Amino acid sequence: MNPFLLLAGIVVGAGVFAATLWSATQIYRETGALRQAHAACFLLTLLAMAALQFLWQTPSRILGGLLIAAALWAFWSEAGWNRLLPVFHILFGAALVASLPFSG
Repeated sequence: MNPFLLLAGIVVGAGVFAATLWSATQIYRETGALRQAHAACFLLTLLAMAALQFLWQTPSRILGGLLIAAALWAFWSEAGWNRLLPVFHILFGAALVASLPFSG
């Protein structure tokens, strides 16, 4: 396996973990569209991880596309440096759409 691809996977995985924790706190703290955007990111991330656990390639690709849309919504709803965390959801969704977890 390519070591750079492995390192990129580790970085994105750690970022997705941090972004998912951030989304969980934003669901509790915020209201309105920002709360809904983070709830969508949180739920879609958990569903995508479950699809990966069961090796469901097509559902994980669909969930990846939905995660990209939800993360873009969260990105535009956030303010300041908090916009960086939904970028990890976008990267995770892009990896799912490209079926990177299944190519190996």
